[in-house]
Amino acid sequence: MIQTIRSYTRYMRAVLWRHHKRSIILSLIATILFGCIIATLNYFFYDTGFWNQFRFKQSVFNWFCEYTDPKKLIRQPMNTFTNIAYIVNSVYFFERGLNDIRKKSAYNLITAHPFYSFTLSAISFYTFCGSTFYHSSLIEVASNVDFSAVYSVSLFPLMYFTHRMFLFVAKIETNVLHKKGLIVLLTSFTIIYLMLTFVISMKHIHEIVLTFIILTGFFGFILEKADPGKTNKLYLALMVITITTAVVFFKFDIEKIWCIPDSYIQPHSIWHLCNGFAVFYFYLYIRSERYKPHNDQKVMHLKNQFLNK
Repeated sequence: MIQTIRSYTRYMRAVLWRHHKRSIILSLIATILFGCIIATLNYFFYDTGFWNQFRFKQSVFNWFCEYTDPKKLIRQPMNTFTNIAYIVNSVYFFERGLNDIRKKSAYNLITAHPFYSFTLSAISFYTFCGSTFYHSSLIEVASNVDFSAVYSVSLFPLMYFTHRMFLFVAKIETNVLHKKGLIVLLTSFTIIYLMLTFVISMKHIHEIVLTFIILTGFFGFILEKADPGKTNKLYLALMVITITTAVVFFKFDIEKIWCIPDSYIQPHSIWHLCNGFAVFYFYLYIRSERYKPHNDQKVMHLKNQFLNK
């Protein structure tokens, strides 16, 4: 068993490094740079009162477990820093979309429509910006931007499964580009997003997001039942585990459970990281539809090298 785990670990390390070396290096550089920027800003711009000119609730300084120093330019350093997970995802999704364009061969909805990879990359980047803006400032307008990012994240899986459901009902293969259908779908979900962001009251956010999640799960369940064995369920399981863990630590943060205000490890920071992993595993899950490893010569070479000895 131990030898099997070691072999699989070496295999995964080889796959990640050989096929995603550029993404790994860029993500590492971005992580180090982001941490240095936060430390530099808080050191040189302490007690400037920059955010005091904006509207905010005084009680916001007690909402999170992390100790909040209102004199800092980046008021919550750890909760801000862990948003880097969304940048890592953004780089990876963008790279995969570019690769799909270069290969010009598709086996499912994601590879046939690089739009999905680029859109999720943009959403991840926007989530990074929104959450960073909010935890840096804790001002009211930043909170609204952060919530709008939540809408975009929750709408993406629903858009994907709605597209899949339409193709399934119409009996159309998913690995064929459907420009007209994609335009209609994109227009519809863009209108929904704009209404949620600028029209519908923020007090309904929890009910709306919950509805999106229920619809997504319902469509996903139907597709798995109607067309079983076409996706990698391991990614689905990992997504469920990570999003559940994220929710648990979000609750810990609110209720101040395991709360050490001055610690480098914060419940809300773990929420960010687990959310990042959940989005990453969801992407791998939907990308795994109809994927056949034996058609991927590079992957098969590494499997033979590390696993099939």
